Amino acid sequence: MAFWASCVCFPWRPTGREMDRVCAGKWVVGCLAVGALCGLAGCASMAPGKMAWVQAESDRPRAGNVYLLRGWIGIFSTGINHLGEKLNAAGVRSSVYQEDQWRALAAAIKERYRKAKEHEPLILVGHSFGADDTLRVSRELGEAGIAVDLVVTLDPVTPPEVPANVRRCYNLYQSNGAWDKLPAFRGVPLQRAGGSLAALENVDVRKDRTDLLEPGTDHFNIEKKGKIHAEVLRQVLAACPTREEWVAAHGGREPIYASQAASKISGRRAGSR
Repeated sequence: MAFWASCVCFPWRPTGREMDRVCAGKWVVGCLAVGALCGLAGCASMAPGKMAWVQAESDRPRAGNVYLLRGWIGIFSTGINHLGEKLNAAGVRSSVYQEDQWRALAAAIKERYRKAKEHEPLILVGHSFGADDTLRVSRELGEAGIAVDLVVTLDPVTPPEVPANVRRCYNLYQSNGAWDKLPAFRGVPLQRAGGSLAALENVDVRKDRTDLLEPGTDHFNIEKKGKIHAEVLRQVLAACPTREEWVAAHGGREPIYASQAASKISGRRAGSR
């Protein structure tokens, strides 16, 4: 099913900047795929993310928020959920969203972050079409004057250019020879938009970082691989300082959420004595 879903989904680009791709017959394939695969894999991992999770500050051990986007219709990107769990376990506040939620996610981030004078690190991570969408979200945020500290893309398919408001972009992809000409089941390098000074790093795991390439890696499981997870985690932790480091670098000002969390913890400790 994954193979046929990819083969029939060839992006057609209409005029207008709002849509960077439209898949012909996408909804038909989606219905078939959902019906066939939900029973096999379960639909729990396809649950949409909540916009209430979006906030400019964090109450976790490390400063920053990571917003992860699954691939098209969500079925083939279960590894993004596991990656989010690992990031949370490492002390970084992380939330997972469906690919078709990217516009709503961009709007929620604009609303919450525009009010924050100096927000904590803002990080976007995505796989496949979700990787493409991290750049679309970034572009929307750029129009609102909001900087994105880090974008991590895993096998982007039909990506727009990296906009000027992105400070750093780390693209992990795998070249596939002749298949790269087809806008499906592939990963491609990214390019900067005109005027962008983003630190862009395109990493082809088949040529540049063979140490990250595990046997059987393809477009539909690259986001599930342990070595890829470890590399994404390394990139995110480098962008998200510890709470102590963040407070020290910002004049000792403790974030609202962190203060509230500390108060709750103190209250629980006092009550247990």
